[in-house]
Amino acid sequence: MSATRLKSLGKLAVLIGLPVAFVVGLFGAGVYVGHGHRTTILSIERDWLGLDVTVPGEPSKPTSDTTKPEPPKPEPPKPEPPKPEPTTTPEPAKPEPTTTPEPTPKPVETPPKPVETPPPPAAGLPVAVAEPAPLPPELQARLGEPLKLRVKVVVDEEVFDRRSDWIDYAERHVRWASQVLLRELGVELELRGVVAWPTAWSSGQVAFADLERVGNDGADLVLGLGGRSIRTPVQAGPTTAKHHATAAIAFSSDPTSPAPHLRSLLRAVTQAMGSDPVAVDADPIGFSAEERRILLERKHLPFTAEVVEDAPPQPADEAAPEGEN
Repeated sequence: MSATRLKSLGKLAVLIGLPVAFVVGLFGAGVYVGHGHRTTILSIERDWLGLDVTVPGEPSKPTSDTTKPEPPKPEPPKPEPPKPEPTTTPEPAKPEPTTTPEPTPKPVETPPKPVETPPPPAAGLPVAVAEPAPLPPELQARLGEPLKLRVKVVVDEEVFDRRSDWIDYAERHVRWASQVLLRELGVELELRGVVAWPTAWSSGQVAFADLERVGNDGADLVLGLGGRSIRTPVQAGPTTAKHHATAAIAFSSDPTSPAPHLRSLLRAVTQAMGSDPVAVDADPIGFSAEERRILLERKHLPFTAEVVEDAPPQPADEAAPEGEN
């Protein structure tokens, strides 16, 4: 076979083989990436594309009462044949005495009482949460004032390595915490972003130092999710009488729970707002009445660090006498 023919065959093999190899490689990479991120892709198809898909790892939603099949309607009874009526001679009607009808008193109309709007039910929560206690009128008005709190979630290396669906995991916990806070305080959490931190937090001090390096990206509160089970009384930055904290940390309190970070996430947000109404081990999860009152009164304070007034200028150090070091 001549060199010209071999060269032609080589060019033909390159022209046909390279596109085929590219298509096969692209298809194989798509299958591998789709299988590795199946949970994230299914969540996007359900939340953004509106497809009816089931995301593995999420608790099944309770069946609504409206979807129950209706019971079969009973068949109407068959009409019985009419019975012959006995023939009777009617008696003559007696004349009734004529009486003047008394006027009927008009009913006294009472103004309708204002109907209070009940808080939204805590449907779809994976753990038991106590019903909110009734509030006095002034606090009920504060509860009805809506507040949207923008949060950014930072997960440490422990959560990132343990859970392949760490983004969905953070979104679920923020959604559950928002349902509880909306009923108790009228506060709705809006997730602005989820990022991963390359190290595992061994204490709250280490976590707060790392959260200071993370930008808020327009969020009011930066929340850290630590994977270790650390019981710490302080889970938020310092608060003042005029400002909320801008950072808080939530450690996993019960790895066997279907929502390991829900209780600590509620404590982190409420401590950032200046109170701590959620008990550490109470079951079901409930809010203290007094601490809830404090949170409702501080509800609309800004989530910014307090500006410290400039200190008066300090006098300069006097120069050392000549000859002294």
